[in-house]
Amino acid sequence: MVEFSANTKAEPPTPCVRAFAPATVGNVICGFDVFGLAMETPGDEVEVRHRSDPGVVITAIHGDEGRIPTESDHNVASVAARAVLMESGMGNIGLDIEIWKGLPLSGGMGGSAASSVAAAVATDTLLETGLTKEALLQCALNGEKRATGSAHPDNVAPALHGGLVMVRPDAPAVAIDLPVPRGLTIALIHPHLELETKAMREALSTDVPLTLAVAQWADCAALVVGLYEEDWDLISRALMDRIAQPTRSPFVPGFTEVRAAAIEAGAVGAGLSGSGPSVFGLCRNLRDAEVVANAMIQAFASAGLDRIDSYVSPVDSRGARIVGGTA
Repeated sequence: MVEFSANTKAEPPTPCVRAFAPATVGNVICGFDVFGLAMETPGDEVEVRHRSDPGVVITAIHGDEGRIPTESDHNVASVAARAVLMESGMGNIGLDIEIWKGLPLSGGMGGSAASSVAAAVATDTLLETGLTKEALLQCALNGEKRATGSAHPDNVAPALHGGLVMVRPDAPAVAIDLPVPRGLTIALIHPHLELETKAMREALSTDVPLTLAVAQWADCAALVVGLYEEDWDLISRALMDRIAQPTRSPFVPGFTEVRAAAIEAGAVGAGLSGSGPSVFGLCRNLRDAEVVANAMIQAFASAGLDRIDSYVSPVDSRGARIVGGTA
């Protein structure tokens, strides 16, 4: 029998917090770098705990097959967590970070944004810093910039806020929540391809004909009106991308057929999720979304891509959230 003296003190458990941030669809077809929406599933989880020494350390990453860097300066989660420390005036605090990847790498589902947002939210909760969503958005954007080379919030903002948001190109960026029509559901198909966001941005032309730009602006405005009025016909007519998708879609085998299959099966609109290769359809309800998902799966199979993941999800209304309390 092991005896303990009355003066023996048990070591307190290491406080830790785990946060979840959802997958996101960037651009939402017509709104390049402007619109983004959150899915209920899948997503990334990040756990943050105190460590005795200063600095931010990545202790483990699960689900990435060893491909994501663990060096603090090169990992989006640690960069975002450090930004929270600096924003809160706690630069000397030490943190250990563990990451569970539920999103594919370079899959067009906001994987780097989800890890960045989850890390920022977990760090803020652990340290009880009480940062505003505006401040957390900027901290998470530090991580996103590490991954893509530039801070574009159309994935970070919906991962943080939930729902469907638009982002003004202010400095700092401002996210505006938009209404989500009742029943709006996402059918998303991820073929097992990888398209790096940075490379897909470099593929875009910086010169856009005025007629195309005007049409795109009009569709963005029409989409906002359609969302507020729950006008499915107007939403459908607004979901057209004349700028980014024509350049990026050739990198996804069978894209034209997959998009056509989604529309024919009942999707209100369909297009690349972010920079691809994932393709999504927006649908009026869950039943339609399941039909649309099956149609896109068959179209991808006809194009020779049968290693795919399929997701049917309502628009997530919560955004990033704590899934494990301090312990």
